[in-house]
Amino acid sequence: MSDLDPSLAKELGITPSDHAQAALEEIKGWWYGVAVKLLERKNPQHMRASVSAQELMCRRDEVTGRYTGKHLPITETLRNLTEAEIAGYSDRLVVAQMRWIGLPDSEVAMHLRDYHLARAQRSEWLRTFKITPERLEEYEGELHYEWETAFRRRTRRIPDDTGEEERQAIGQEILDATMDRVADTPLRPGTVTAPWVGKGSTHGLSDQADTAQPDRQLGWHPDYQNRCKHPDETQEQ
Repeated sequence: MSDLDPSLAKELGITPSDHAQAALEEIKGWWYGVAVKLLERKNPQHMRASVSAQELMCRRDEVTGRYTGKHLPITETLRNLTEAEIAGYSDRLVVAQMRWIGLPDSEVAMHLRDYHLARAQRSEWLRTFKITPERLEEYEGELHYEWETAFRRRTRRIPDDTGEEERQAIGQEILDATMDRVADTPLRPGTVTAPWVGKGSTHGLSDQADTAQPDRQLGWHPDYQNRCKHPDETQEQ
């Protein structure tokens, strides 16, 4: 048993360092969670069919990257979306959330660009095993924390009789503050991530506010939760 950890570290390519043992323990903890999901049969939503060596190596890179500062490669080219691409999102909640706070078309298009590019880049990272779904879930939790800070500060003292125009202005403040906060949140701790990844990923959470778990729901309008529950009552607003 005393040779187990050194053997694992050698096979995983974890070189001796001050943080080698901590990194190894984290990878072992992740592997235990994967093993549980592989054995799970009661809840299909939590089942895993398999785990690949590529995914294991990806998780290794994520963990050790916290100490070595290994940046994720950016393969998407920053560009404006075409009118057709923008129109393809017209019925999505991510757009409704921005409409509820009165954003003009030009700003909606700007935010949709970040959302579109972040989706594509994240999919590429997952497909090529540059990052694991577990790390993306952790990242979304960090983005939600930044949003919640901005949201609570600006909504904790809104009088019940506050008019809709002022509520929209508060929503715009929440959006701007959140975008400033998440732009510097790295997807891989200890590295630098392109600002549009955090911004677009946060818009991705806003697109799922009607179905996500409470710790992943977010929006811009102070009353976004009620609007998500009753979309038919707000679609004309």
